[in-house]
Amino acid sequence: MANHYFNPANSYDAQHHGSETLAINNTRARRFLALLALRTTAKFFRADGPCVPISKHRMLKRGYSLHLTEAVTMRYIAQHTAIPVPKVHCSFLHKNRAYIVMERIQGETLAAAWKHLAEESRKMVFSQLKDMIRELRARTREYRVASAPRCTIAASHTAPRASGLSRIGDHVSEKDVEDLRKMILKQDGPWPSPVFTHCDLNPSNILIRDDRIVGLIDWEFSGWYPAYWEYTSAWLGNILRSEWQSTLLSLLDPYTEELEMEKFRSRWWGEW
Repeated sequence: MANHYFNPANSYDAQHHGSETLAINNTRARRFLALLALRTTAKFFRADGPCVPISKHRMLKRGYSLHLTEAVTMRYIAQHTAIPVPKVHCSFLHKNRAYIVMERIQGETLAAAWKHLAEESRKMVFSQLKDMIRELRARTREYRVASAPRCTIAASHTAPRASGLSRIGDHVSEKDVEDLRKMILKQDGPWPSPVFTHCDLNPSNILIRDDRIVGLIDWEFSGWYPAYWEYTSAWLGNILRSEWQSTLLSLLDPYTEELEMEKFRSRWWGEW
């Protein structure tokens, strides 16, 4: 799953070390055809960041920071839920870079469709998305709480506690000290079991066709997280998309105290 490995150093060698066993359908023929497609058929299509169409029906995602856990996650979601995700044809490592060959779902991103969607169509899409989020969160935890290839969520929260307020130095105020105290008390309190979380539900990662969600994509940050994480990441990750931010938050259970905690942590120690 997408929460089994993490990057222990700023090294792509270290990031992928030990993850070779996560490769899917990793045959010499499939590797050869995928790499060949990048040099040939991919030139007929327009790349979108790390994602490169290599045919009408197949997409190849590659990158040094990409991790094979994303392919494992998509296969897991396809096998255990009704949520539409790209079918993974193969995944492998080549020269310290991960490659995932997957289905190229025919649809329009919600970001592109947003302006011309009628209000009734938007409601239909939101209803489907809410059901998918509920189905994700109903999954039973199978791994520790983390995301790959980043650090574990636990590590991202203990780092601020280890350094205290030394990082912000002279800028510290009495309110900052009080907020840090509240954050520590909150983290030390009782927590419900983690739930499966996508972590990046922005409109560019939702594909629709005829008022139906036909694909949720970009699962690189997904994993079992604290119950509040989808809500707080939706707020923090969509600050510049205020309309979408308010819409997405309305589909999720509110975690206002946890949001204030995450705002404080993110302000001084960054997203992760």
